[in-house]
Amino acid sequence: MPRTVITLINPTLVVADTQVGLDTGTAYECQLTSAALVPTPVSNTVPATGCAPASSVPGRSTWELQLAWLQDWSAAGGGLSNYAIEHETELVWYRLELETTGAVAAEGQAYVVAGQYGGEFGGPPAAATANWPCADTPAFTTPVTAAAATESGSSSSPATSSSSSATPAAV
Repeated sequence: MPRTVITLINPTLVVADTQVGLDTGTAYECQLTSAALVPTPVSNTVPATGCAPASSVPGRSTWELQLAWLQDWSAAGGGLSNYAIEHETELVWYRLELETTGAVAAEGQAYVVAGQYGGEFGGPPAAATANWPCADTPAFTTPVTAAAATESGSSSSPATSSSSSATPAAV
């Protein structure tokens, strides 16, 4: 298998109230400095019995949409900074595409968490960060799953895969 390199030059992040709304939702990539879906492993303890010691078994990972952005309070509508305040604790839909072709994307729901207001005086541009807990494992679209959906004639929803092994370019 050839080596794959992904450089995040034109990623997109869209947020909407509904999954259907993602096609016309608000895009925030011009303010974002970082966006990543990060899993946290879960371990479940099996208690000891008279015949076996306690042990651990893996559980399903939890996920967070970790965001960092330039505070944009003066943008129309208050930008992502205001959106995060206005919608704090709400469950919203997101779509994060690693490239503008949409060949590699993740979609799901997350709970909005507010970011910072203000920062260092006379210093660098004011930045904000927030980790939005995901409601479930994101649905990942990769070139393989997108091709399979096209071949099967499915066009009503994106092809998804539980694998995040994107291969947009061989090096």
